[in-house]
Amino acid sequence: MTYSEEKLAYFEEEFRRVTQGLQDLMQRTVVAEQEFEDAKLKEHLLHGAARRLSILKKCVENIFDHFPPTVDAPLQMDVLYDVQINLHAYFINLYGIFDNWAWSFVLRHDLLKAVGGKHGVGLFRESTRKHLAKPLQEYLVSNAIASWHEDYLKSYRDALAHRIPLYIPPAEVTKEEGERYKQLERDKIGLIRAMDWDALEAVHEEQRDIGRPSFVFLHSYEEEPPKPVLFHPQVLSDGLAIVEFGNLFLENWGELAEHGV
Repeated sequence: MTYSEEKLAYFEEEFRRVTQGLQDLMQRTVVAEQEFEDAKLKEHLLHGAARRLSILKKCVENIFDHFPPTVDAPLQMDVLYDVQINLHAYFINLYGIFDNWAWSFVLRHDLLKAVGGKHGVGLFRESTRKHLAKPLQEYLVSNAIASWHEDYLKSYRDALAHRIPLYIPPAEVTKEEGERYKQLERDKIGLIRAMDWDALEAVHEEQRDIGRPSFVFLHSYEEEPPKPVLFHPQVLSDGLAIVEFGNLFLENWGELAEHGV
């Protein structure tokens, strides 16, 4: 597949919004941390949330630098591995930053006992969420965000951490191209046995030219029907969600709610 010029222009604009938004939120978090004396609270803000925001920004930059949406040929495998490494880091820190915000809130208001101990800490856990200010509660229980967290972020993070790492296919191929690629794989075995390295390199070169770049990621072919996700727009959408919620959190985390939503 290829993206239209209109879509590429949209990606470029959103890329600037995401990276600048993450940078601004990181700086705002660092400023917020300086208001407090509690060491654990400061750690979750500065070395947790702020550090993750910097990592998220760099991951977005690396993904778009190594695999721009304008690319028209499959990437070299070393480059593709770098993209996947950044995608893995992006997911882990997307997921983890919510824990840093949750701990920051609980520590600020001395709620650890009230939420049931450390296992009750979590913005998507009712034990913590019910104490949040109304704007934060409403945001977290909205259908879009609740579904994004449970069906997408948590699902893919759990697969990455415990089962199958997120994967970007090296190429998209037609049936005929796929059969040719498999034949070349079989040919390589004989060439290796014959130690015909020049011919083997020629096979590698032909394989590299087969197909088109794949712009999707997924985590498993076997556990359930594959759910390929277009990663350029998804990475940008996820980044904007973090920027949106992070700013909302910093505007409201000083307040406590008497009743949950």
